[in-house]
Amino acid sequence: MAVVIKVSEDVKERLVKLAGELQAKTGKRVTLNDVIKYLLDTHEEINSEGIDKELEDLQIKMDKNSSMKVDEVVYGKQ
Repeated sequence: MAVVIKVSEDVKERLVKLAGELQAKTGKRVTLNDVIKYLLDTHEEINSEGIDKELEDLQIKMDKNSSMKVDEVVYGKQ
């Protein structure tokens, strides 16, 4: 089912421009729905990578006593 959304003329122009770029890249017809989906997917992917990067940074900061520190936090001081 199609839904109507309101966007400013500027945003519409930017969506149409991106649709043209994606169409040129893929060689397939690209709708504004496709553009919005592409933007959302890209946003989610970037955020997912950001979380992965934070986890990676956390792993780097852990030392040989880190597992004991985690146990203290999770299970209380023993």
